[in-house]
Amino acid sequence: MSRRQSIKLSSTGYSLLFVLTLGYAVYAMDRTVLSAVLPVMEQHLALSNTEVGYLGAAQYMGVLAIVFAAGRLSDIYGRKKILLLGVSIFTIFTMSIGAAPDFAWAFVLRLFSGIGEGFFWPVAMATVAQAYGHRKGTSLGVFYVGFDVGSISGVFVGGLTYSLLGSWRYSFFIAPLIGLAVVGALFFMENAPRIDGVGSVHQHPQVNSVKKWKISLLMFFAFLATWASVWQVVFLPYYFFKVMHFGVLSSAALSSLVLIAGGIGKVVLGRISDILHRIQVLIFCSLGVVVSYVVFFFASSFSVAFTGALCMGFLSSSVFPVMQALATDLYPEAPGTSLGLTTTAQSFATVLSPIIAGYLFFMGVGKALALDALVPSFLMTLVSFILITNQETAPSTRPI
Repeated sequence: MSRRQSIKLSSTGYSLLFVLTLGYAVYAMDRTVLSAVLPVMEQHLALSNTEVGYLGAAQYMGVLAIVFAAGRLSDIYGRKKILLLGVSIFTIFTMSIGAAPDFAWAFVLRLFSGIGEGFFWPVAMATVAQAYGHRKGTSLGVFYVGFDVGSISGVFVGGLTYSLLGSWRYSFFIAPLIGLAVVGALFFMENAPRIDGVGSVHQHPQVNSVKKWKISLLMFFAFLATWASVWQVVFLPYYFFKVMHFGVLSSAALSSLVLIAGGIGKVVLGRISDILHRIQVLIFCSLGVVVSYVVFFFASSFSVAFTGALCMGFLSSSVFPVMQALATDLYPEAPGTSLGLTTTAQSFATVLSPIIAGYLFFMGVGKALALDALVPSFLMTLVSFILITNQETAPSTRPI
């Protein structure tokens, strides 16, 4: 779909972006509400350390199992059906966790919640990318901010609900309620997005060897970029506490500032990628991530190190909307399929990165996380330079 054929931004268009961004926020809330009440669940359900680990990983397993198929199916059968299915599944099954009597039930319900997330994630991005044409970088940046808002909200809602009502179960009943509103909004939204009029997916379009190579490289880039950034979500507060010797509250506050910088970066760099070539923006971000990591991990002055932390949050987060917009540029005939591929690579990295970091802790937390961040960031920079060698398969992203 050319930019001249893209849907013009209107009140309906902005409503669509708002609803999908809200859906992504609920997606994130459903994940992080567990973090807020996991210690209480562990005690109440008598969970072993292994069971705690499996419960934390269950949603990621569900996402990984379905994310590519979801993107592909949305290219064939339309986006609205898959979006409604995804939001409905992760909302209902997250609520159901509140009634889980033991680990087995909690794990299965959490797994199915992840399957719902896997249906929603690539299809929502494909919808945004296709609906907003040459503004897809900006729109995907706004969409990604929904995850940041939802992540913070999930922890807050989970903790507050437990504090007020005295049971971890209510947290799972309350946190996903907004998902019901998202389902209703998508169901009644006029002209809900489909791939109608494209049709090439049904004809199995030929993808030339150069394009296949670039899509494969972009999948590898997605894996490395996610590996290089997941530690921030999982271990950054722990790093401030353990290595820099801040208190728990101070560590959480500093980490939140890095998260806010990431939200700003997603919108700003997403917009810049709509004006400049996206691969050039990826190279800039990749180089910036490496430099900011070096500053953060090795600067002797805290003010300098924290400046590096803000920069790493800004740049490492902004990679994702730019990367996903590029994926749809490379394969515009089937954006759901292309985003299914990149999100599958990201899902693998999400599962593997914390495990790799954990195994490296024998070196000490500081050295382990530095290595876990710097190795993939160096490699993603290399991949971004390889991507720029053949730019003809990615159309110019300058507005017409």
